[in-house]
Amino acid sequence: MKIKKKLFIGFGLLFIITLVFGGVSLYYIEVISNASNVTLKNNYQTLTFTREMRSVLDENDLPLPSPAVETFERALKKQENNITEPGEREATGGVRRYFGLLTGASPDLVRQREAEKNIRSLLTRIDGLNMRAIVLKNNETHSTVTTATLYLGGMAFITFCILFILIANFPGFILNPLEKFTEAMEGISDQNYNTRLDLKTSNEFARLAGAFNTMAAKLGASDNTNRTKILAEEARIKTLIEDAHDMIIGINEHEEILFMNEPAKRILNPGDTPIKGITVKELSKSAGLLKEIVENKDKEAPLKIKQGEKITYFEQKAHEITVPNLKVDFDSFEPASYSAGIIYVLKQVTGTGIKTQTSVHR
Repeated sequence: MKIKKKLFIGFGLLFIITLVFGGVSLYYIEVISNASNVTLKNNYQTLTFTREMRSVLDENDLPLPSPAVETFERALKKQENNITEPGEREATGGVRRYFGLLTGASPDLVRQREAEKNIRSLLTRIDGLNMRAIVLKNNETHSTVTTATLYLGGMAFITFCILFILIANFPGFILNPLEKFTEAMEGISDQNYNTRLDLKTSNEFARLAGAFNTMAAKLGASDNTNRTKILAEEARIKTLIEDAHDMIIGINEHEEILFMNEPAKRILNPGDTPIKGITVKELSKSAGLLKEIVENKDKEAPLKIKQGEKITYFEQKAHEITVPNLKVDFDSFEPASYSAGIIYVLKQVTGTGIKTQTSVHR
């Protein structure tokens, strides 16, 4: 599966769960809010209206005076417009009928007292209906809160599990292949072109690993070709140097002997001293002529060497070997290179009429 598809599925699932979680939360918040509002707005107001009507009866004697009748009437009309519970409408209608007896044109105190008693009974019944409704609605609210808590808690747990899975697996899903790529690139930088990546996936990392393996194979083939060419060229140059009649001496930038052909060995006679890797200073202790050769590189006069009664002149040439600096700053306008050593070539010349500046007796 492609990385993009995995990310889309993972984060898409998380996004859907977040939306559902938020939707359920808003739903239950709305349900709880509505239940609370209905309880406070309807039932509590009914209790307020019945209390006002009861206060009128408690504070006034029969027959009721006009201000008391107006106060009772206002409270009764409000109650008639705020009927919410079963049985409350019948009780409120009874209050209206008995209240008519209290305000009749021909007052009858006996009948009015009986009506007052019935009104109080009906008001008590209305209070009971609303108090019971308040308790029931409070229980329903608590039940809704409990249900919402369970649903939201379950969804929070599911969301946490998904997040945990993503956090636990996603970094490894990305970082583990990257670590393998880093190790492989370090191997390539150490010229280990046999390094290969084997990722058991079918995503973009697998394609990248295939491209890396192809690159490593081509680099290995190119390196082998270059090594073969270098070894062949080295063998050819070594053969030319060994077969040359002139003295040839190679010295690197650290003044260490790289090579010396047979004519040079016969003249310098270093004995059994190992030549390759030894410094000019050290070899000069047993082959003093070497020091003269190195010091004579900038002089034009031939080098005079006396071996017994025989005097031989050598025309000396010093060829400095420079190689390109692969760490060059590409912003520079001039090509960068550095010295990799000097090759000394001493060619025998005729000694008649030659004025020498250096002579060595052996």
